[in-house]
Amino acid sequence: MAVVPAQIASIFAANPVRGLRGGDPWHVESVLRDIAIIHHLTCGPFAFALEGASNFDGPGFCAHIIFIRSGELSVGQAGHSRTLSAGDIFVACAWQPMTLEGKGDLDALIVVLPAWWAMQRFLDGFLILPDLYVDKGYFASPIIARLAEMLFAMTPDDETVASQALTMISDLMRTALAACVDADKAQPRWQGRMGAILEFIIRNLDTPGLSAQDAAISLKCSVRTIYKSCANHGTSFNSFLNEIRLVTAQYQLMRTNDRISEIAYNVGFSSLSHFSHLFRARFGVAAKTMRQNRSGRLVP
Repeated sequence: MAVVPAQIASIFAANPVRGLRGGDPWHVESVLRDIAIIHHLTCGPFAFALEGASNFDGPGFCAHIIFIRSGELSVGQAGHSRTLSAGDIFVACAWQPMTLEGKGDLDALIVVLPAWWAMQRFLDGFLILPDLYVDKGYFASPIIARLAEMLFAMTPDDETVASQALTMISDLMRTALAACVDADKAQPRWQGRMGAILEFIIRNLDTPGLSAQDAAISLKCSVRTIYKSCANHGTSFNSFLNEIRLVTAQYQLMRTNDRISEIAYNVGFSSLSHFSHLFRARFGVAAKTMRQNRSGRLVP
């Protein structure tokens, strides 16, 4: 049976599909490893376009590291197209429109990461390049691919090892992208005003008292424009800011032994009680309880 949009959504969540054809047979096996979801995709020739996620705090706000094992995959983003073959690695930003075309019998591993985590760990600064591509000829490419395969194959109980492996992959990807991409072709990472607001928040996440007024000054627009842009995406500036701070704090809470107060202040909260209140409202449990009961899995 040919691929259907629901199957595509298992990998590219919250991303409307257009122009779908082919994909027979489309098979996906998925596992959760630390903060990443890893998909093993096998299929025949296909083609479709993704519109890009519209909600910056939704499940479509992710980065995809694509490892090609066999076959060919053409990926188009930001007006550029790259055809990948066995051994190549590509980073796709799911919040931007993208076209995908598979040729032959495609076999690929796709590591899906929250964009805020990928930005902090390995995406270069706050620019996006037309194609974030690591060639199979780069000496570390086989090492990175092998780590991804090991991460996919390990048992769910190896959460500490999974976290370490994911950190190693991100460190190697940072080095590989710095060595392989053409920095002269840099473009703005984000599209539209909401993207600029997101970039501002990420840059200043640890600044207490961050406000829409601060964003307006930095982006050279009115405060009303900031409010309207957020409203058009179903949120407010403060809600958007708090969501990014809270999910960042949750990750640190589950993956480090830093004090809860230190985590709260590091993501920009100036009041521990305010952080605790928002954290409980967002995740349903107190930060202290989540840490005491942590099992290696993050609450969505």
